[in-house]
Amino acid sequence: MNGKIPVNRTWLAAAVGVIAVMALAISAAGASAAGKVVYSDLNTVPTMVNGHPNQDTYSAAPFEFPFGGIVEFSHRPGVIKSLIAQVDSFTCEHGVYQLENCFTPHLGKKFSYKLTASVYEVGAGNALGALVASSTETFKIPYRPSTNVECPPTPEGKGFGVNCDVGGYLATVKFKHFFPAAVLPEKAIVMFTDTESDNPNDVVNIGVQTSYKEWDGEFVPDPPLDGGVPSVGVIPFPEDTYVRGELQSAGGAGYQPVFQVLAKP
Repeated sequence: MNGKIPVNRTWLAAAVGVIAVMALAISAAGASAAGKVVYSDLNTVPTMVNGHPNQDTYSAAPFEFPFGGIVEFSHRPGVIKSLIAQVDSFTCEHGVYQLENCFTPHLGKKFSYKLTASVYEVGAGNALGALVASSTETFKIPYRPSTNVECPPTPEGKGFGVNCDVGGYLATVKFKHFFPAAVLPEKAIVMFTDTESDNPNDVVNIGVQTSYKEWDGEFVPDPPLDGGVPSVGVIPFPEDTYVRGELQSAGGAGYQPVFQVLAKP
């Protein structure tokens, strides 16, 4: 003997095969637990603006809530599991952004804010139908960065960052507790709203597809990527949104709420 342990290669090959099958099963179980994407237009938000990472998007303000749009999910979407949305934070750690005294000395510090995501059936005339499922959750949302005093003045004050973003700070939230655990219809209305905050200066908007580019006497938008077409699912009426719960024209494509829906079989 040369000191090496002899190997049964048939046994080894079989063991490797079993391990591979187990790994695939674990992977599939993990994917199933996470759910499958049945709608997403996150792909339509520009990742870069003016050559810099996008930190701001156009958005719907609380006075426009409930705000949302009609979507078509992928075929036989299943039971809703979670919803990821993009939001715009206008809340400063100190001061008010419109007064140009927004001061957030602790970048990354967050505050609590309650939002609700609801899924409705599409009723007659595309009005809100029966509630399918809803999730109300309190999120930790980043404060808007401090005002950049070197930015140009606008009707909403001076912006922040290298792009002089006038709006809010882009963040992501995930709704994970929908009730009831309902099967999604293939077409639905997804709506967002908030609750009264103890601080009137706490403002969080729901992000839409078009992003802020610059101010040149008016607000200049950076249009959606991919023509505003979702990577999964369909926006059947890209120029129409729900504002204060009522269907109305969004004034053009690119102003749909941005979110991703996951479901399980």
